[in-house]
Amino acid sequence: MQHIAKVLQLVQLEWLIDKKRPTVLAAAILQLAIVGLLTMLSQPRILESVWNSIFWISLILSTVQGVSKNFTMVSSGRWIFWSQIASNSQLLWSKIIYGWANMLLLTAINLFIFNWFMGFPVKHFNAYLGIILLVTGGISAVFTFVGAVATKAGNAGYLAPVISLPIILPILLVGIKASTKTLNPVLVSSVYTDMFLLGALDILILVLTGVLFESLWKE
Repeated sequence: MQHIAKVLQLVQLEWLIDKKRPTVLAAAILQLAIVGLLTMLSQPRILESVWNSIFWISLILSTVQGVSKNFTMVSSGRWIFWSQIASNSQLLWSKIIYGWANMLLLTAINLFIFNWFMGFPVKHFNAYLGIILLVTGGISAVFTFVGAVATKAGNAGYLAPVISLPIILPILLVGIKASTKTLNPVLVSSVYTDMFLLGALDILILVLTGVLFESLWKE
């Protein structure tokens, strides 16, 4: 329980720090709005499958900097402070959870923007919501860990997007495939197989992230 309480305290501290620098979140929201507007202007009668694909791609490209900043925008002095108040595992889990919360917020904003400009073609929202939770959870873990790797290597702002995008492709492709099935009037049972696969990928990513982060950050 003490471990969980410390993680939640770190999440709250991250939120207080981000309140002082809202430009990153504002830039991500602006990118989502621009993509939604341009998509509506270029494709007034957009196909449902295309709507879904652009929704996911715009979300990933707009959130990569916002989530990976959990490590890339932290100064060396603040790292000394973090290391004095929390363990490596507590620090990692707090940043993954906070990154996940950021992605869920941006996902909700992106859904609102796409619904405002082009309508909402999803027929089975509960399944779509489950896919969103699984995809954003795995991607936030990838972005967080890649941000840590890029910070150690230097030039974090350039390395984080380059390294993370190829890694998240399996999650993104399975997520797009599964979410496309929720656009059909009849929900096929294979969507649950895709969701199970997404859950397995999330677990694998979280386990590998926890193991690799300890060896990476022990310095």
